[in-house]
Amino acid sequence: MRNLAKIALPLGAASLLLGAIPAQAETKILFNYFVPPKHPLKVGIIDNWAKRVTEGSGGRIAVSYPAKTLAPAPRQWKMITSGIADATVMYNNFERKRLSLDQVGTLPFSITDAASTATALWRTHKKYFEAKNQYKGVKFLGYIMHGGGELFSLKDPILSVADMKRMKLRSPPGDVAKAVGRTGAAVVPTPGVKAFDVVSKGIVDGLVFPIGDVWKLKMTPYVKHLTKVPGKVYGAVFSLYMNQKVWNKLSKEDKAVVTAASGEKISMDSNNWGNVDIEAEAIYRQKGIGIHNASAGFTADLMKLWAYQDEGWIATANKAGVDGRAALDFYRAESKRIYKASQN
Repeated sequence: MRNLAKIALPLGAASLLLGAIPAQAETKILFNYFVPPKHPLKVGIIDNWAKRVTEGSGGRIAVSYPAKTLAPAPRQWKMITSGIADATVMYNNFERKRLSLDQVGTLPFSITDAASTATALWRTHKKYFEAKNQYKGVKFLGYIMHGGGELFSLKDPILSVADMKRMKLRSPPGDVAKAVGRTGAAVVPTPGVKAFDVVSKGIVDGLVFPIGDVWKLKMTPYVKHLTKVPGKVYGAVFSLYMNQKVWNKLSKEDKAVVTAASGEKISMDSNNWGNVDIEAEAIYRQKGIGIHNASAGFTADLMKLWAYQDEGWIATANKAGVDGRAALDFYRAESKRIYKASQN
């Protein structure tokens, strides 16, 4: 058996991995993930990809997981390019300078649903970004997105920019934190996997987070209100990719299998994450959590405050040699087109 991951694991972890690998497998792919094992990113997307790869290869390829993450969430790129694991999913915000074109997926007011938006981003990548080779050093296989971030509060509802200005809000680090700060809110930038800490300890008054993840990450008892913004406050882009040397060692047949299991199939699996929002919202209603739709005035105020994000991304894309306006328009139109088709 060819072991494509050059890594020393504790005996217990190694036993766990080997026990999960079919005896007939010729190639094994060690896939690292940093979310809880029952998170929809793992069970609804990564596991589906692994199943397609194994079944598509007739068992020649087996995908296994370490007993715990081999690197913190922000260090997935370094982990893969160092050969510690063979494949991973990464939150692209941690590599936003390297993957600047992908940041079109983070822009506010752009999310239809997880699968439609992720698929639109993949098609935008193929049409506009791929030739720029921003994934140099790894084999990029597909995009994942959740249903987008909304506004939650632990006490009083968020119904205006003035309400946000009075609050301390948890936000994803980077560009989203900067945007939330433009409202006048005090921002606590925190990775998603650490959000529970600042919420449960009352360090913040609210948070910007996906609807379903507030539930899945056990923050429901602490929130009192949810405010839904048309097109969402932000999108979050995740990438699934492999170590380039691992990819190069695969046979032609196995490369074809992995390719067939990836791309838009990964994007469409995003709805296994996005659909958790629907389930979670029903639970919030049952628990008496207030659910509000942002008013036209509140939305207009946010759009005015955040217009710079479109302009900034277009300028970045133009500098990279991409027609930023054309790519952004294509991405948003394609997302709406795919979503509309899915509803028929």
